[in-house]
Order: sequence, then structure tokens, then C-alpha cells
Amino acid sequence: MLRKIHSIKIIAGLVTTLAMAGCEKLIDIPAPVTEISSARVFTSDKLALSALSGAFSSTFGSQTLAINLTSMTSLASDDMVYLANTNYDELTNNTYVPASSTSAVSTLNGIWIDLYAGIYRFNSLIEGAAASAALSDSVKQRVVAESKFMRAYCYFYLVNLYGEVPLVLQTDVSKTALLPKTNVAAINTQLITDLLDARDHLPLDYSAAAGFRTSVTRWAASALLARVYLYNKQWGLAEQEASKVIDNAGSLYAMTPAASLENTFLKASAEAIFQFGPYLSITSGYTYEGYTFVANTSQYSLTDDLAGIFDAADARRTKWIRDTTFSGVLNHQSYKYRLTSIAAATAAGKQEAPTALRLAEQYLIRAEARLNQQNLSDARADLNVVRVRANTAASISTAENVLRLEIEDENRREFFNEFGHRWMDLRRTGRINAVLGAKKSTWQARAAYFPLPQSAVDANPNLVQNPDYN
Repeated sequence: MLRKIHSIKIIAGLVTTLAMAGCEKLIDIPAPVTEISSARVFTSDKLALSALSGAFSSTFGSQTLAINLTSMTSLASDDMVYLANTNYDELTNNTYVPASSTSAVSTLNGIWIDLYAGIYRFNSLIEGAAASAALSDSVKQRVVAESKFMRAYCYFYLVNLYGEVPLVLQTDVSKTALLPKTNVAAINTQLITDLLDARDHLPLDYSAAAGFRTSVTRWAASALLARVYLYNKQWGLAEQEASKVIDNAGSLYAMTPAASLENTFLKASAEAIFQFGPYLSITSGYTYEGYTFVANTSQYSLTDDLAGIFDAADARRTKWIRDTTFSGVLNHQSYKYRLTSIAAATAAGKQEAPTALRLAEQYLIRAEARLNQQNLSDARADLNVVRVRANTAASISTAENVLRLEIEDENRREFFNEFGHRWMDLRRTGRINAVLGAKKSTWQARAAYFPLPQSAVDANPNLVQNPDYN
């Protein structure tokens, strides 16, 4: 079972039920024993910051961000299989049916629910802090900025996993329960607006978290903006935001050397731009990724196809993948997060933290952005930063189409089993049908987006199921 460390509930009891746009039923959110009434939450800086901590804790402690976003998208792409039984065949075969009650579809529905629950929490904080006359300006600014960053983070995944979804920017259920879908362009516009607003009011360092990478900084906003601009094909802006982060590499960030790649996902890793925590790891020292993928009895395996794309000298193959067996079957274990228990963390004298944004991505974002602006030499230079640090030979390609595929492959090597990178890269580049269609006889084009939860569609007459799932 998922361990939720620091089970502070959203807005410290600001609400006890959550109504999501289009969902059939209310989601019960138990109030903590020491419930603080919503009228008091924004009457002091201390209470408001506790509410902010609670919102982060509940969102990052959800099944979605703790494990399912990574595991389900890895199964849906060409990166992972489930060895134990057929529970997730709908994902590996991309044959999910909205009305199904299987484990696969239930988990996909859970992603929708958890992300909208997070959005509701951060909407509540934005509204409450903005309306408060009691909060100091600095605390009000922090609460609103971090909440806008997190609202954008949740919507990034919703729009890239499901396509058009309801855009919910307030907590009044009477105004949000029957919202129709909003087109993707409008959602991305809101996403960018939130991140720009947040970026300009976030701190420049991690002093608020005692140096750990678990606080939201200006560089996290720029890193996520760079990704969003890349997805929107706004190449110049993607390059600009990625460069802001890379230019701080000397003072804040550094690529993890090949010899110590196993330290990439340690708490306070120099490569980390933003990590979840400390509520997931402060007392345990291990992550749910490690607990799920690395246990000796792990039922998940990376595909032979993925394990075979690494050069013999590539340190990521030996540092981030471990070969073992499951019921006599070769199992390529995802070994990015190694610690599986408190005892293991104590024995190692290390702590790991889920890493949501890291420096390597910014180099590959900038490489792709520069390639699409016909700056092939600088694109290749950025690509080679990632390749060379893994002990892989530098690219010498001068052809645009070759470099494009090299960047795609490098993204796969670098970000397998990390928050849906492979799945969303294939979809956003328009390569998903060609790549997965060639590897899976069951592939259908409709599967590029997940179906909306059928219960949500049934409850909301304005919510239309995704194409070809009816």
C-alpha cells in the first residue's frame, strides 16, 4: 500500500468534500483530527503556509504522482511490461475501454481524479490567499505563486494524457460541475499564464527548504515553461526558458557524472530542479518507485526493446537498469530509484526523492528547439552534453532528420520510467502511430489519448467522450 507521509489534508480542512468537473460523485476528503475551519485558514501566515504544505502533501502523496503516472504510461508505450498476470494487458495492448472496471482502466480514471483533486486544492489556496487581508504580502505572494505553478503542473498532465478537458479555475461547484471540455490551445494559454505569473514571484534558490530541491523556485517555473513551449512548438521561447536554467548550472545545477549516475535521484541532487517532498521521503528515505520497481519480486520489467537501445559503454544501462528474473523470466528492472525500505536507506546512508524536473531535460529541450530553428551545430552540442555524460560517443551527425531521431532516442534513454516522458514524446511529435503501430498489432490511433472516465461522461451532459471511444 502507498505510504503517505505527513497526512495533512488539503487546506487543513478547508473543505470536506470535493466536487470535480463532470464527476458522478463527490470525492470524500477526510478532515484531520485537528481540523482548522476554512474561516481561519487565511487569518495568519503560519496557518496559510500549513495549508500550502498540506496541499502539496496530498497531491504528491496521491497514487498518481507517487507511481501510477510513471507505471501506466510506461506500460502504454513501448518501455515496460507487467509480468505477474494480465491485469494491465489493456494498457500494454492499448485496448482500454471507458466503461471497463479492470485494474488498467480504474487506474487511468484515478489519474484523472487525482489531478483534478490537486487542481481543486490549489484553486482553493489561490482564492483564499488573494482574498485575505490578514496575510503578509510575502506569504500571500508565495502561496499564490506556488499554487499557480502546481495548478499548471496538474493541467500539463491532464491535457497531454486526455486531450481536451474542462478548465476549472475556481472552487464554486455550482459553476464547475457541468463544464464542457476546453480546447487544448486555451488550456495551454492558461498554463503558460500561470507559469509566467508564478515565475516572477518565486525565489531564486532553495533556502526555504534548507537547500533541498523540494521547494518551487523560479527555475522550476522556467523548466516547466520550456517543456510547455516545446510541446506547443514555440521553439524560440522553449530555447529561451531552457537557457535560463542551464545558465544557472554553475551556481545551482550540474549534470551527474557517469561514474555516479546512481546518485542522480538522491535528495538534493545537483541535477534536480524540483523534487517531491519532503513529505514522501523525510522519514523513510525511499520512494514508491523504488519500492515498486526494484524489489526482488518486482512484477514490472522494462522491455527488451528499451534495454537493447543502449550502447555497450552507456553508463545508464548499468547504473539505471538491473537484470534479474521473475518466475524464471528475464526482468530488466528499472533501477533509477534503488532504495526499497527504511532499512535499505539507513544502511546506505542515503535518501532518495521523486525528481519531477532535472537539468538533463533542459539540454534536450534546447537541442530540439534549436534543431527546429535550423541551428544544427548548437542542437548537436546540447545533445552531446547528455550523451557524453553517460559515456556515450558524441554525435557527429549533420543531417537534420538524423539529429531529430537521435534526440528522440536520447530522450528515451534518459527519461524512461519518469513521469510519462516517452509516452508524451511519441504523441506530441506525431510519431506515436508509426512507432507503436510497428511494435504492437493491437495499436489503434485513438489510444494516443486516454479515454475520459465513463462515470464523468455519464454524469455531465456537457462532457463528451474522447473520439472513437464511444
